[in-house]
Amino acid sequence: MNQNAIYIDCFSGISGDKFLSALYNLDLIKEKQLCDAVDNLNIQNFSSKDILFEETQKKGFRGLLLRINQDKLSVKFKTINEVNKQIDLINFRNDIKNDIRLIYNILFEAEGYIHGKSLKELHLHEVASIDTLIDVSLSAFIINELNLKNNGNYNIICSKINLGSGIIDISHGTLSVPPPAVSYILKEVPVYGFGDDTELTTPTGAALIKYYAGGFSEKIPSMEIISEGYGCGSKDLNRLANILRIFYGKLNKHSSFGYSYSFYNNANCAGSGNYKNNIDGGNNPQIPDMMDMMNYGEIVEMQCNIDDMNPEIYDFVIEKLFKNGAVDVFLTPVIMKKNRPGIVLNVLCDVPSIKKLSAVIMEETTTIGVRIAIKDKIYIDRFTEELNTPYGTIKVKVSKSGNKILNKKPEYENLKKIALSNNVSLKEVYNAINKIIK
Repeated sequence: MNQNAIYIDCFSGISGDKFLSALYNLDLIKEKQLCDAVDNLNIQNFSSKDILFEETQKKGFRGLLLRINQDKLSVKFKTINEVNKQIDLINFRNDIKNDIRLIYNILFEAEGYIHGKSLKELHLHEVASIDTLIDVSLSAFIINELNLKNNGNYNIICSKINLGSGIIDISHGTLSVPPPAVSYILKEVPVYGFGDDTELTTPTGAALIKYYAGGFSEKIPSMEIISEGYGCGSKDLNRLANILRIFYGKLNKHSSFGYSYSFYNNANCAGSGNYKNNIDGGNNPQIPDMMDMMNYGEIVEMQCNIDDMNPEIYDFVIEKLFKNGAVDVFLTPVIMKKNRPGIVLNVLCDVPSIKKLSAVIMEETTTIGVRIAIKDKIYIDRFTEELNTPYGTIKVKVSKSGNKILNKKPEYENLKKIALSNNVSLKEVYNAINKIIK
């Protein structure tokens, strides 16, 4: 069964209000549902009448802008206990309230780290406002209503996050983008800075992503898009449209979401409850350094079953496939219908080579059809270097992760040539060259 999922496009950063507005703009939650949710927050002297999603445009793109009654924003939470007491009053399911608490814990931990204070001593600033509670709580409500959970984790994937740039003023003074809370929260998350000299990602937006995102990718996962939502920020930017875009849909049956799409897989994300552990004095699991050095892309897998072809032809077919752009070709023996032995021809290639390689397979084999699947791949850097040896110069294949060499392997054809020209065994040449490489 295909799974519900969302992809969050943070090309113009992310804030709590833009995230909430984009979720609501998906038009999958009815107005009455949201109004009831606002009233169920049970904030004193605050109701659904004090909140408005206004349709507006940013650089010609339509979206929703969240407006909150300014007269009601003067209420501030002074301590973490006050925040937790308010969360206790919320009339949501316990699992949604748990999400809200854990998202706040991310914000609290960041504030405590920055100011060097324990949580009991912490005086709240940006996270103390009513609008933060609204952004976090209603976002948690909508995400759960969209049925995005799978095996206890959320099917949510995010692009790299644009932090903005320049110098900004915050409650603690003037400093460069990103503010400390944002940079602390987004550790081990792919980020960049681009566009106007302004803050594009806020602590609340960062915390929501840190908690909910199961992985990060520069492209949309393989999915059927059902709805698209745009959330607008209040500022008008010069270079970028100040919007957050969310795609909602069904993951394709063979989508690798949660595996290769989670290539920046955030060990601090919600499902593991690590932020709760941090608040209680637990340790933060770290991603292996090598993961940051990996590359991620797509590979096409083409297959066909053959049980009626002269086996002498395979050599010619394989050679022709490689000449026409195949990355790899291999044969798998299988037992087919009527207990006949057969072969599965497997071809790996990039997307542009599909048409040409399909033609080769159809023309040169007896198959009448080809199965094609686009899959995600993880790979490390590799290159070829030349090595001077007593036998002459040979090529060596090298694979590495960052500055760490993982494998070195001599080129087979070079070793074969050496063995034949020197009238020695191939095994002897392998042993001698491997000693030089190591």
